[in-house]
Amino acid sequence: MATDTVDSAHSVRETAAAYARGVVGGLLVGMPTLMTMEMWWGGFTISSARILLLIAVNFGVLLVLQHFSGLHPRKTAMGQLRAAIVACAIGIVVSGIILLVFGVIGAETVPADIIRKIALQSVPVSLGASIATSEFGDAHEQAEHRQDRALLFPSVAVGISGAMILGFTVGATEEPMIIGEQLTWVHATGLVLISVALALGISYAVGRRRLGIDPFDRKWLGFYLRESLVTYVAATLVAAFMLWTFGRIGAETGVAPAVHMILVLSLVTVLGATAAELLVL
Repeated sequence: MATDTVDSAHSVRETAAAYARGVVGGLLVGMPTLMTMEMWWGGFTISSARILLLIAVNFGVLLVLQHFSGLHPRKTAMGQLRAAIVACAIGIVVSGIILLVFGVIGAETVPADIIRKIALQSVPVSLGASIATSEFGDAHEQAEHRQDRALLFPSVAVGISGAMILGFTVGATEEPMIIGEQLTWVHATGLVLISVALALGISYAVGRRRLGIDPFDRKWLGFYLRESLVTYVAATLVAAFMLWTFGRIGAETGVAPAVHMILVLSLVTVLGATAAELLVL
């Protein structure tokens, strides 16, 4: 009986600590967007359908993050699902409180706008909450075992979460559109080369740290070349999705301006994707 009580108290403390780490991680990642005016206006300008699609995509990313990092060390299927839901809840609560404190929402704000603003801002906060364990918490043996396997899917999936975090921070602003209008094909080619070089370099560094691979070992060279290129493509798709969500590109946008804006933002999303692999894996 006494042992059960001690175990129960320990479980409560463990859960409370995990949620506290989630709030801190959410604030660290989400604060830049919570203080960005374009994100505030997104509650007015972005359609509810696009925000719902964004929430759905984000929830899928959260499930992947719970598998390899996440709020709680329990790595059962139901535990991961609950942790993803809790991460969403942390994003909603933290975003609502901060927006209220900043005066972005209040008694005079239309309820529909409040819901859209909080839903939009909750995405980066929930992502930050989900990577909190990797940076602030104790490692979990099962999660470490999953991270130590050289699989393409984990690296790309974790990379998508990092791409979304930085893609939110920059994609909501007008800078990708302004820079994209100034680009020539020479600039665009340079952006592609730099982005691919970043993906190759950081992915290779992740492999050496995680698996201790030999830099001249052909066994792993092909894998990391493939991983880097797939990560680049995934980060580019995230950049396009972010720009579409915020209304920067659409059916009425010319092909060249759209491609240039995507290449500009993809430099940021590739950096976010590879950095996330370095932090989480």
